[in-house]
Amino acid sequence: CPLAMACRLLVAAPWDGDGQGDVYKCRVGPPNATCDKGNLGSTTPLLSPPHRGRLGMTLVDAQDGGFVVRGETGARGCGGVGSWAVCPHVPICPHVSPHVSTCCSTYMDIVIVLDGSNSIYPWVEVQNFLSNILSRFFIGPGQIQVGVLQYGEHAVHEWALGRYRSVQEVVEAARNISRQEGRETRTAMAIRTAWCVGRERGRRGAGPGVGVRAGDG
Repeated sequence: CPLAMACRLLVAAPWDGDGQGDVYKCRVGPPNATCDKGNLGSTTPLLSPPHRGRLGMTLVDAQDGGFVVRGETGARGCGGVGSWAVCPHVPICPHVSPHVSTCCSTYMDIVIVLDGSNSIYPWVEVQNFLSNILSRFFIGPGQIQVGVLQYGEHAVHEWALGRYRSVQEVVEAARNISRQEGRETRTAMAIRTAWCVGRERGRRGAGPGVGVRAGDG
């Protein structure tokens, strides 16, 4: 910015204050410049302790010349309340308005297409891999649904979308999958079968559908 202007840099700090988060307004240019804390969390109970709102996870310009800063509350950071601070003027925010999320960013249906032919060995490594991947998903009503289709010579639906409604249930199911076996690896057939998964197997009308193939090549 021009040297004659007092330039400011907004810095998001989502881990500030033991995870409450905040935004700092910092002077740019002069030596030993300091930053002023916005104290945005104190303006709404949604972001006040003991909540860890992570205010500052996103910081973007607003069309009115201010900025919009985003934080998250709720279980596993999704499916609860998204807290948005809307700041019409850059000198620290006059008001903070909470916004209730209506659709989580992790709302999707995922079908894992799992190779269970004879070339996959040892099977326990497949079970461990699948459990590890699934444990990282945001699984639950209104969030991610996971179904598994295993194949070799034939395609078998291990479980339908939405059958398991928590991470713990899905991980336990993955640990107990038995290998179908088969001398052939009919990947194209399995992918076509997974592609045709519809409402009868839990497919929801809204949100994206994702297919993930897990195999040895």
